[in-house]
Amino acid sequence: MNNSLSRLVPRLREPALQLLASVIIVFLLGFGADILLQRAIELFVAGIVEQDTLFYSAVRQQDVFAQNILAVIKQLSFLALGVGFVVTLVFLFIPFYRRPRSTTVFQSVSKQWLKATLLTLRGIATVTFIFLVVTAIYELFLRIVGNQPPFFLLAALVTASMYVFILAYSLFDYAKELRAMYPEAVAKRRTTHHEGRSRK
Repeated sequence: MNNSLSRLVPRLREPALQLLASVIIVFLLGFGADILLQRAIELFVAGIVEQDTLFYSAVRQQDVFAQNILAVIKQLSFLALGVGFVVTLVFLFIPFYRRPRSTTVFQSVSKQWLKATLLTLRGIATVTFIFLVVTAIYELFLRIVGNQPPFFLLAALVTASMYVFILAYSLFDYAKELRAMYPEAVAKRRTTHHEGRSRK
């Protein structure tokens, strides 16, 4: 029991597991931010539907259609996040088993991984905050001027779609950046190694 624990602790300090933890944190934040914004938009659309009870049936049909579209966008965003997480893990960890896993190489890119992770977390938080503010402004206008079909419904659909697209792009760019760091570090390590040999 003690031997297994002693073997497990050093493994938790391996850079590969640190990279795995970074990816998990980024995707968890993306998933949570997506839930938060989708919930805010759902409440916004619910306010629109509440005001549309006095309108004719065609407007209420638009409300139902918009709610169905939002549900589809929500499901697609969750599916995209899940698939993106799995694909990111696969494409990030394949190079670790195809190339020499030098501890020096891992250490040379660990700071770059951390910097990229922090920048992505900040970017997701910033984008989510901006879209929440935009949704709140739309809701404020809705309370002031009342519903103007189909302006606010279109605004809700466009906001949800744009957020999902930007979030997906941010995560894709993060994964691509991490993917590019390890081969560069291996190349630098090999160049340094060859230069050291040539000097000798």
